[in-house]
Amino acid sequence: MTVTLQDMSMILALPIEGKPLCIDTSCEDWRGKMFDLIGKAPDEIVNKRGEKLRVSAGATFTWISQNFKTCLEGASRDVIKLYARVYVWYVITRTLFPDCSGNTAQWHWLKALTKMETKWSWGSAALAFLYRQLDEACCRIGKDACIGGPLLLLSIWSWERFPVGRPRVLDYKKYNDHGNQLRRPTWAYQWDIVSEFSGDPIAAYQTYTNEFDNLTPEQVEWEPYGPRSQLGNASTFTLNPACMAEAHLWYLHCPLVCMWAVEHHMPQRVMRQFGLLQPCPPEWKDTSIVLHGFDRRRTKKTDWHNIHKKHVKKFVMRVEEQKKAKGIQYEEHSEDAFNQYLRWFLDNTRVQILPDAYGHEILEEPLIFDDIATLKYNKLVR
Repeated sequence: MTVTLQDMSMILALPIEGKPLCIDTSCEDWRGKMFDLIGKAPDEIVNKRGEKLRVSAGATFTWISQNFKTCLEGASRDVIKLYARVYVWYVITRTLFPDCSGNTAQWHWLKALTKMETKWSWGSAALAFLYRQLDEACCRIGKDACIGGPLLLLSIWSWERFPVGRPRVLDYKKYNDHGNQLRRPTWAYQWDIVSEFSGDPIAAYQTYTNEFDNLTPEQVEWEPYGPRSQLGNASTFTLNPACMAEAHLWYLHCPLVCMWAVEHHMPQRVMRQFGLLQPCPPEWKDTSIVLHGFDRRRTKKTDWHNIHKKHVKKFVMRVEEQKKAKGIQYEEHSEDAFNQYLRWFLDNTRVQILPDAYGHEILEEPLIFDDIATLKYNKLVR
């Protein structure tokens, strides 16, 4: 199982179609460029010896709040647009692209908002960023290990599917869309008010991993958004139409691009999540070790649009192909085919978080009970 473009649409309603988010992330004269965009920039930090300290290219969330908290009533259209740009910058860096770097909104995300009219594929970018963060988090060790990306998306994706680690839904409030369909809630609204965790995180983690390792396919909610005939039918509220608007793009086999990160969207591996036939074995795709070597901190390159030109073109091409194939019919889910896939999956992948406490040969070793009964211990017990 994995998070897909379907989850991006249903939970966050971010657009899939659009330009891949891939620009030059150079930090040269970033303060001057930030001043040109929003009229202000953080001051340089100087130590007692008068030396300029090196800091991350960007602004702290505190600085943004202090300088752009309220747009004055009656402000001009240009001022309102400026505040809107800063607000979007603040929101996306806190909710979609946090990267464990502290409390700083990175400069390159503001740079992407130079032209507010640019139609970026925010959905594919955020999913690529989450994939990369999950990949890197698996390699992090130590007490300060962390994970970034759109964790609201990941949390709700997990809560919808697995009966472990999910909070209790406490209440439901009627949503007021003020007569605007696009202000209606996404699927995430079902988890708007939930219980808070207050226990020991270490003990909870051990419990969670143990329960997760013992999950069976029957315990998983494979289609939380409803069967294909009733997809997106939220029982307690009316869903935002943006959640279903790009359903024809959920099956894209394509590279997802987000600045330096290129990850592959491979729904052919998880067709059961869409209520469709799961091929066995699924089509194999090389996800490229070279691509995973690109990193904002360790790589000096910044011109990602040229570096990832091939993947940018492929994403745009696949979107156009999928739009032309909008009415294509897919083969429905088959329980027999899926069971065959599960047998293949168990034989070819790792399916547990923690290693077994014993070797499997212990279970497979034949026992001769008559011989065991004659052992000294058993005689004494009798």
